[in-house]
Amino acid sequence: MRQLLPFAADVDPAEAYGADRRERPDRRPWVLANMVTSVDGAAAVAGRTGQLGGAADKAVFSAIRGVADVIVAAAGTVRAERYHPPRPPSDTVARGRAERGQAPRPRLVVVTRQMDLDPDLPLFAEPDQRPLVVTCAAADPDRRARIEPVADVIELGQESVDLAAMVTWLGEHGARVVLTEGGPTLLGQLVAEGLVDELCLTIAPLLVAGPERRIAHSIEHPAATDLVLDRVLEADGELLLRYRRA
Repeated sequence: MRQLLPFAADVDPAEAYGADRRERPDRRPWVLANMVTSVDGAAAVAGRTGQLGGAADKAVFSAIRGVADVIVAAAGTVRAERYHPPRPPSDTVARGRAERGQAPRPRLVVVTRQMDLDPDLPLFAEPDQRPLVVTCAAADPDRRARIEPVADVIELGQESVDLAAMVTWLGEHGARVVLTEGGPTLLGQLVAEGLVDELCLTIAPLLVAGPERRIAHSIEHPAATDLVLDRVLEADGELLLRYRRA
């Protein structure tokens, strides 16, 4: 994989996306988003991201997961992408996690207002890797009761999940790097609330058109966050961009 910026070199994704993240002055966790898009801005093909990302995107995907304490995704994303518990990392990533005092694997966190989750989904398949489900007071109590035997459920917010409270809660329970993988609505809400510190974006060499959303979508008023381009990698036509909050 070639690095083009800040200087030209061949790089290992595990090193390029390592733990060089600054601690925030307010001590809340660093929130990192990782997304993929087509050249014309589609965040999925037929509702899934699998056709967008190539080998380079998959390598970077694993490297970024390797620095996260928790992986946050919306219920719609974990259903559409058939999420499983995070896999054990490579030896290189595992050594880095051990050196930083992190758990061997990041924990999966699912955000859902309606608790529209099936307890038979693959993400609930490993009892020793119970996901955390974050919901709100308005969630259906019967659906919640079905999920509680297979996940740890917490309630933050009344009519919808309070994302700022979620990030604070995760920090209070040991998370220093919070990775979100979307989908677009969850990322849009995080952007609207000013919670995103870093964006890793893969641009796939594809034109998709169609009705697919862009990577961040929100019904809130537009919230512009100034970013600084930190790094550019390239492999087989895929551009892998890393931005930080200015």
